Amino acid sequence: MGFDAGTLAQVSLGSQGVGAVMQTFGAYSAASSQRAGLRYGAQVARNNAQIAEWQAEDALARGRTNEQNQRLKTAALKGTQRASLAARGFDLGEGTPLAILSDTDFMGDRDALAVRDAGKKDAWAQRMRAQNYMADAAGNEFAASGINPFLAASSTLLTGAGNVASSWYKMNQSGALKGTPFEMKG
Repeated sequence: MGFDAGTLAQVSLGSQGVGAVMQTFGAYSAASSQRAGLRYGAQVARNNAQIAEWQAEDALARGRTNEQNQRLKTAALKGTQRASLAARGFDLGEGTPLAILSDTDFMGDRDALAVRDAGKKDAWAQRMRAQNYMADAAGNEFAASGINPFLAASSTLLTGAGNVASSWYKMNQSGALKGTPFEMKG
């Protein structure tokens, strides 16, 4: 059983039509997947921003705790100095002993403030990370909003239909569709 030119032309047109429909579904699926991936990425970025904010709060809390610990160390050092100086018979209210204790207060306060400042800087860095994550989330959401699976599918379908129509026209002009339901007489 052989195929005549009209049958082969019909099979060719049918195959092109099926191919166009499959490409249309593929375009829709690809656009849907891309949009879903961007939205997922946006949610991950928002989650990361929340984690960075929690880390910032933790950095501030650690800074306060470390500051308190540093002040306790300074107080302990000052107590040891006072006991040592007093045991040697020095008057703690004047001269060198007073200068030593004042310097201990000054340096201890400076160290405590440096520790607290380090916590604030760490918190600031975490909050900058959170802002960057939120910017990523916004960018992904914006990109996702620009993807329309129906538009992608429609565009692909129109292109495929145009190709099928062009092939039909060429086959009809060449006479390959003569005697088939696809023949246009005119």
